[in-house]
Amino acid sequence: MLLLCGQVCNNSKMALHNQHGAQAEEISRDYLEKNGYMIIQQNYKDRFCEIDIIAKNKEFIIFVEVKYRARADFGGAVGAVTPDKLRRMHLSAEFWLSQNQKHKLLQPRLDVVTVVGDIGDPQITHLENIEYT
Repeated sequence: MLLLCGQVCNNSKMALHNQHGAQAEEISRDYLEKNGYMIIQQNYKDRFCEIDIIAKNKEFIIFVEVKYRARADFGGAVGAVTPDKLRRMHLSAEFWLSQNQKHKLLQPRLDVVTVVGDIGDPQITHLENIEYT
């Protein structure tokens, strides 16, 4: 057992949570590819945050946050994407673009892909051009 933030967490529950997150990222990657995006990078990390997927099409370079939830209640997967997370994604996207000049002609965009429900047959929602306030 692990003690995190004053709560006892079972290692197997944490492992299952991480496994579902990785599966949700693969589902999202496949979804984006089927919808005309080319995946450039996955799990990009810098000092600001981690961006799950970086992809492009003819017009946009997108920086994608993937969220998985087994259920849609309590705000669901979208509710887990905070303004602070989007702000940090914006900073990471700017930094990534400064290091990858060949993509500078594409319009950058922050997107969220949510994967909700049974991981074997989930509901996928692609929210484009998310802004933070």
